Amino acid sequence: MLLRLLVWSVALLVGLGASMEIAAARDEVLGQEDAVLAPPATAVSRQLHADQGCHVLLDTGTGDCTVVRTGHGELVVTVEPGRRIDKILVSRPWTVRVYRPSTSLPEAWEIALATELRDGDPPLYGAVTAKAVDVTGDGEDELVIGYRSEGTGMILDVDIVGTEPDGSPRILAHDQLYKGSVVFRHGHLVAWVPVYKRTDANCCPTWVERDVLVYRDGTFTVDAGPRIRARTVDVPASELA
Repeated sequence: MLLRLLVWSVALLVGLGASMEIAAARDEVLGQEDAVLAPPATAVSRQLHADQGCHVLLDTGTGDCTVVRTGHGELVVTVEPGRRIDKILVSRPWTVRVYRPSTSLPEAWEIALATELRDGDPPLYGAVTAKAVDVTGDGEDELVIGYRSEGTGMILDVDIVGTEPDGSPRILAHDQLYKGSVVFRHGHLVAWVPVYKRTDANCCPTWVERDVLVYRDGTFTVDAGPRIRARTVDVPASELA
């Protein structure tokens, strides 16, 4: 993770005329460090009856919810936007919660993971997207959440959440992509990222790299693909944020 952060930090300097060659990270193992989600400080359970939709878990009634049917039971994720902080900027506070069935109350769901408060407020992003999709290749869905930051870097943070055998959700991996575009293909997460040379402006990388996040022995590894000339490739629209 530190290596990739260094790469993207240098990429920012390129737009300011820094004279460094940018090299993409290769074959990196992803961990849980810097994940946006974390276990809440206080356990909270909420009623969700079998005949109700997951939208009843939204605090304000505004936002989205998704039921994720994993290999070890169901999860529910809620994504709620707050009010914009500026008339021009699109950034706003976002609250994301991952619920699991309560182990002590009937027809109740407890918050197992949530966005951490920063100085008492939810984190700011331009957009947040949650998807139920298989990214481990086992035929069962995981929860993948993308958090897009505003600005020229268009940084995309990605949390991948799976479940333990007892149904408890856990963060399998976190990744951060500078100007990243993410798509899901055949049980894998595919990330398109820019690669700069020293004379490139921030807007216009020379190459684009197609990385595949591969799940092996309980961890995700970034298998970096070849560099492709940016002017010769159509990068697909991101399916996250």
